[in-house]
Amino acid sequence: MDKTEASSPYAIVTSRLVMKLSNFGFAGLISDAPKDKSFRRRAKAFKIDVQEGVNTMDSSAFAMAEDLHALGFVFLGVLLTSLADISPAMNALKYKLPPTDEDSLQRLLGEIFEGDLDEFRDYCMEEDAWEKVVELLDEEDGAGWDLLNDLCFARERVRDSRGTVDVSTAKRLLESPFFDRRK
Repeated sequence: MDKTEASSPYAIVTSRLVMKLSNFGFAGLISDAPKDKSFRRRAKAFKIDVQEGVNTMDSSAFAMAEDLHALGFVFLGVLLTSLADISPAMNALKYKLPPTDEDSLQRLLGEIFEGDLDEFRDYCMEEDAWEKVVELLDEEDGAGWDLLNDLCFARERVRDSRGTVDVSTAKRLLESPFFDRRK
């Protein structure tokens, strides 16, 4: 790599971007989830009845979905901040990125855009600094947006598919075309 290529923290060549996600501290043991009162309250909000200390297929699926949900918003925040392309003109105007913390992103996706990733994509496209993020997520026929949908709305999928074993796992999500950059 040429030394001049890395002269700015914003000089990222997306074709060479390698991101390693590892233990952000939100995953826990599935067997411990039904013991947690706040977990049971969140499950109930998704119409999943979890008895204290009783581990069932539904509670296990929801626990995995909770981890994927959290990962989705962390991943989205990482993309929006690390790939933001703030031009010198934006810097001169003291441009500030919109909030990218998990709570703000959840509010945007859940309440403002009501789960509509197409509308959220349009919102991101309006931010000049996020144009490269949108382009990256658009690659492979929108594989990045599909991945974010699977992650961010994992809890809703568990709620909607109760009684079936179709639970998204991190291993299955890693098979997404978004991660296949060998072409």
